Amino acid sequence: MPGTARSPSGEGHGQRPGAHPPLRQQWPAPQSAAVREFLHAWWAHTLLTPDPAVPVHELLPLCAEASAAIGPWLAVWEDLRHPVADRHLADTVDEWEGDLLEDALPWRSWFVRSEEEAEDVRTELTAWLVREAPARLRATGACVELHHSVRLLGLPHADRWEDPHAPRHRYA
Repeated sequence: MPGTARSPSGEGHGQRPGAHPPLRQQWPAPQSAAVREFLHAWWAHTLLTPDPAVPVHELLPLCAEASAAIGPWLAVWEDLRHPVADRHLADTVDEWEGDLLEDALPWRSWFVRSEEEAEDVRTELTAWLVREAPARLRATGACVELHHSVRLLGLPHADRWEDPHAPRHRYA
């Protein structure tokens, strides 16, 4: 398939991040549809698999990068009300909290062409987590620190570090 040899970091074939539009935009419609269908099936299957081959916190960036959008993937996760999907959410928050608390996208993006686009993706992800994660974290019995991390994401950046439940150290 065209473009599958390039890594999400933009390495391979001499490409640098943001150098060209995502290669999937150059694919013929049937090929693009097949990749999209595969990614959706893989994503839904992974969210319901207790120990997936690719962790959710790695697969979500891959799907978002391949499609140049994060919203559809978050919508699938939101619709899957299942203890396994909730556990993956807790694990993902745990994995990404440091970057997100510093207002950074928790992966190196190759589909965005500007800081503003990266900020839009991070903002969409963070807003979804603030809205969606609290109840699901409670359902998993996640540690209180994860609950506080999600709550802190809803605060302006400067206010996070004044909160009594802010991490003792700054990330970055």
